[in-house]
Amino acid sequence: MDEPLPRARFLVESCPAPGEVIRLAAEEMSHARARRLSVGDAVILLDGSGREALGRFVELSPSGGRVAVERVVSSSTAGPVIDLLVSGMKLERLSWIAEKATELGVSRLVLIASARTQAHRAGPATLQRLSRVARQAAKQSESARWPLLEGPRAFPDALGAITHPNRLLLDLQGAPFPARLTGPAAIAVGPEGGWTESERAAAAAAGWLPTSLPAGKLRAETAAVAAVILARAAFARAGKRETGNGKRG
Repeated sequence: MDEPLPRARFLVESCPAPGEVIRLAAEEMSHARARRLSVGDAVILLDGSGREALGRFVELSPSGGRVAVERVVSSSTAGPVIDLLVSGMKLERLSWIAEKATELGVSRLVLIASARTQAHRAGPATLQRLSRVARQAAKQSESARWPLLEGPRAFPDALGAITHPNRLLLDLQGAPFPARLTGPAAIAVGPEGGWTESERAAAAAAGWLPTSLPAGKLRAETAAVAAVILARAAFARAGKRETGNGKRG
C-alpha cells in the first residue's frame, strides 16, 4: 500500500481552533493550485506560534479555498532563545540572513540602524520583505515557527532593550566566542564597515560582551549565520554537561 503523501503546508495570520473553517489568502491558494490539491486533501496551517492546525479542504474554486480544521497540535519543544540583531545591508543579503535564521531557529530578528548603516537599507519596507522571506523559509523547512521581526531600531535603543544574560557584540577585537551558553542569548552583527568606537563604548555600558568569531573577518551575513550556529552548539554543549553531571550524581 502506498504511503500517504505529506500534507501541504499553508500560512495563516492566526491559527484557527478545531471546528473552524478558514479561507486561505490568494498567495497561499496559488500554492494549492500548483500542488493540484482537491477537496478532501489534508493540509497543515501555520501561524509561526509553534502550533499547527490540521485540516482538510472543503472548498477549492477559482475564487478561493477554505479549510476545515480538525485538530490543533503543538510542534516539538522550541530550541534555545536566540535573538539576532543585524545592521541594515543590501536586501539580498538581509533576505539570506532571514532565511537561514528561520532554518536555524532564531527567536527574533531585529534590524538595527548603526552609525555606518545606509538609511535606505534599514526601512520599514525592508522589514516587510524579510517577513515574507522568513514565512516562506518556515514553510519550506517544515518548521512551525519563524522569527519575530522588529525594527528598524536605532543602535542604542536596540541594545538597551535586551536584557538576556548572554549579550554578544560581534567584534574582531572581542574575546573568543563562548564554548557554552545557558539562558537566552542575543547576538549583534555590525555593518560591513564595523562598529564605531562610540558604539563599542555604548554596547559595553549596556552590558554587551565584545565577541570574536574563530574565522576572523567575515562578511556580515556570513558572520550572522556562523554566530547563530556557534551559539546553538554552545547551548548543546551546556545541555550535555548538565545531563552528564546529573547522571554522575
